[in-house]
Amino acid sequence: MSQFPNQTLFKLCIIICAATLPFLFTINGDFVFDDSVAITKNKDVTSKSWLDCFYNDFWGTEIKSELSHKSYRPLTILTFRINYFMSGERLIAIHFKITNLICHIWGCIVLWIFLRTVLNIQNEGFYETSFLTTLLFAVHPIHVEAVSGIVGRADVMASNIFLLAFLVYHFSQSKSKSIWKHLILLTTIILSGISMLFKENGITVLGFCLVYEIMNKMKFMKLKKSTTGNFVINNRFVNLELDSILRILIILSGAILLLSGRWLIMGGSYPEFKPVDNPAAFVENYYTRVKTYNYIYFLNILLLIWPQWLCYDWSMGCIPLLENNMDFRTIFIFIMYIYGGLLIKSLFNNKNHSTTKRSLIIGVSLMILPFLPAANIVRPVGFVIAERILYISSSGYCLLIVIGYKKICKKVNSVKCKVLSAMFLFLLIIYGMRSFQRSGDWQNEYKLFTSGLSVCPLNAKIHYNVAKVADSEQHVEWALMEYKESIRLNPTYYQAMNNLGNLLKTLKRFDEAEYYLREAIKQKNDYPATWMNLGIVLANKKQYRESEIAYKTAIQHRRKYPDCYYNLGNLYLELNDTNAASECWLQAINLNSKHNLAWTNLLALLDNTGQTDKALKIIPRALNELPDSASVNFAVANIYGKIELYVQAEKYFKIAIKLFGKRVQALHFSNLGVLYHRWKKYSLAKEMYSKAIELDPLFTSAQKNLKTLKRLN
Repeated sequence: MSQFPNQTLFKLCIIICAATLPFLFTINGDFVFDDSVAITKNKDVTSKSWLDCFYNDFWGTEIKSELSHKSYRPLTILTFRINYFMSGERLIAIHFKITNLICHIWGCIVLWIFLRTVLNIQNEGFYETSFLTTLLFAVHPIHVEAVSGIVGRADVMASNIFLLAFLVYHFSQSKSKSIWKHLILLTTIILSGISMLFKENGITVLGFCLVYEIMNKMKFMKLKKSTTGNFVINNRFVNLELDSILRILIILSGAILLLSGRWLIMGGSYPEFKPVDNPAAFVENYYTRVKTYNYIYFLNILLLIWPQWLCYDWSMGCIPLLENNMDFRTIFIFIMYIYGGLLIKSLFNNKNHSTTKRSLIIGVSLMILPFLPAANIVRPVGFVIAERILYISSSGYCLLIVIGYKKICKKVNSVKCKVLSAMFLFLLIIYGMRSFQRSGDWQNEYKLFTSGLSVCPLNAKIHYNVAKVADSEQHVEWALMEYKESIRLNPTYYQAMNNLGNLLKTLKRFDEAEYYLREAIKQKNDYPATWMNLGIVLANKKQYRESEIAYKTAIQHRRKYPDCYYNLGNLYLELNDTNAASECWLQAINLNSKHNLAWTNLLALLDNTGQTDKALKIIPRALNELPDSASVNFAVANIYGKIELYVQAEKYFKIAIKLFGKRVQALHFSNLGVLYHRWKKYSLAKEMYSKAIELDPLFTSAQKNLKTLKRLN
């Protein structure tokens, strides 16, 4: 017994190492995929209010809005806010990712305690079932998305509180006084509510508690041949006492209360999804829908068994529907149910010890119950497969694997058992290596998006995301190819059409750009971004009237659209309507006080039209909003220079040149040179003109000014 604490500490260290090493690759990574919507673009994370997240969904949309995803996870958002404030009110990805990893390590430790408590298997020695299960869970590749993707914290924390809630429930069973039992049971319900506020499937812990309550009162059924040769059950199945019935009623009441509260928070309405999110849910043929759902269940199990084909997005055409009765994939559905039937039959096997049966029930319950909210049974969900959803369920799978390993070891000799142990160790290593490899894909969006091409080549969204990242990396031809492929796979994909049109616009291929933008409008005529991009294209084609209509249509569909007002201002400037242009830019600034381009253009316009008084009035606000904007400082310097406020002009020219850095141009040095020229600081003027010519030997104004300066000397 004296060695037990040391052995426990040693196991704890192994678990921590196993939970840490496979995911170290991703710590020094970026915000990727859903992180941008849930964190970097979510004002609930960065605003001053700590309460807004209780009124909005996980993505920052008002929870009662028709546009809401209805995913209510305020406690997860609060953990993001804590990261944000602990990082000095900055969004630093590494801090978020380290927190995720710590949560995973904590989850593994809690799972170990949970399994030791629930299984209560005696005399197993060092290689106890709970320890081996936890090791397998710690390194499982299905967890990479939950650990490496920061939004996966919702799943990890829901799992951790799920397990804690059950531990409290188990503790309540050991109390002899009925009052304490029921008070502690209420704590379980509260914790299940907390788990649900991290992620919706946390409430399923109450279902697990029900299973455990019944299992504890269960006399496992044994099959015995009767005199007639038929199999009969020779024991009463369940013997529930009044206390157990009361506990079950309390749990059911708690579940109903939590679900009712959730329904009220959602505004009494379900989220609206699109066919691209979950194609099977929108199939009219009942049998096709059921077969596809069952095939998706099989794929989830397959990902647990052999997590080779991992993908960040399984929507759209990633998994073709099972429309044909002769589809070979139907075989896998039968295999799944045959295996499930054999698993159930093992509960009736007289050769299986009651401890094994208990472990099997716990494993199956852990595997199935947390998955039920994502199974499209009550309501269709907004995804096909989500690997992070399997975070809790994977613990049940890992337990079943260890039970099987232990059972076989008992039936074979020591040599074969050692071989089997070596195979189990090999599985741990393979899983760990796969997790390490996969976590590398989650370092940045380039790696993540391109990794999906080999797994889901029929998913239009995969190609769309690859195109976006290729465009950002200046791989233009690749981006064009991927956008076109995504449109080929999904001819109604208006976002891809819009982005392709936008890319063609930057390449000045305006006719092609107009074609794809108009195709996007055919698919969704109220998409503001497409109308704005079409306006830009038409303006470049000198079709000014049509361009104005496009801009105004965009604003009609999105009233608060600063970028569109900015572009409309550019159009009016092209038409020499300077008053309308300045009004549009002011509107853009009012909607987005940090709209750099609108500020720059407005200041330049006031400068060029001699509206110095107006310019001087707005300069303080411009500098207050954008003190680090090179273009704003440059525009301010030009204005001060023209009204002979040389000291102020020099100050802001120097600030602008410093801020421009490697982007500095000959014009910037030349204008500073003109300032010194007027200020009669001729040596400094000569230096600035020379720098301008050095950057651009063909910059004629600097050459002329330099010649004039030489004549003065």
